[in-house]
Amino acid sequence: MNRRRIILVGGVMALMITLVYPGLLSAAEKGIFKGIDRFYGDTDGKRMFMEGTNLEYFQGKTHLRFGQAEIRETDAGSREIIFQGAVYLTHEELKVTGDWFTYNTQDESGTFTGEVVLERDETRNEQGEVEKEALKLICGSLFLQTAEKAFVATEDPEIYHADFEGSGQTISYRDDEDKLTISGGFRLLTDEDELVGEEICFDLRQKTFDAWRGELPLEMYFEFEEKDKADGEKTEQ
Repeated sequence: MNRRRIILVGGVMALMITLVYPGLLSAAEKGIFKGIDRFYGDTDGKRMFMEGTNLEYFQGKTHLRFGQAEIRETDAGSREIIFQGAVYLTHEELKVTGDWFTYNTQDESGTFTGEVVLERDETRNEQGEVEKEALKLICGSLFLQTAEKAFVATEDPEIYHADFEGSGQTISYRDDEDKLTISGGFRLLTDEDELVGEEICFDLRQKTFDAWRGELPLEMYFEFEEKDKADGEKTEQ
């Protein structure tokens, strides 16, 4: 019994140690698992697995909830965690859900797959002014850099913003510049207009955009309001 307890405690300690980048790190940079019901794997730590009903993972400002996970060592020597089963990630104003999330603990980046939904809450400054507007993204694959809050979405990505809805082959975003790009052929819808082209870039901070053609010129469709019937009758008189 004592030997089994020593092995279990040693395994948990090894798990926490191998999840961090070699060197001296602050507590906020360490990866911590909670809610583990079963933990098993190779004694050398190259592949480990965990299961639980309330599994959670914390690393800095990143928090994940999931059904099970596999931890493995990459060829570069870093640790990679494969989260599975209704994965839910939060990082400040970002929320992401998906079926799978393959996460590199050293780079603090990874890829969501399955039915992926990313939502960004609206943020305001101390004066109550909007700093960043709300966003919603749906796709089949999402590469996410959690610390930078940057992403690249593929596999039929769609973006929803208060001013527009867009789709394309790839949708990328950089939080430091608050710039969103739809490339590889895009379709953009507003309340009244539709724009089709090769690439479009939004500066969400400045509320501006720039669109480019591909092999074919840009196409724009306008929607005109019909005159009231009463106005038409007056004109005829």
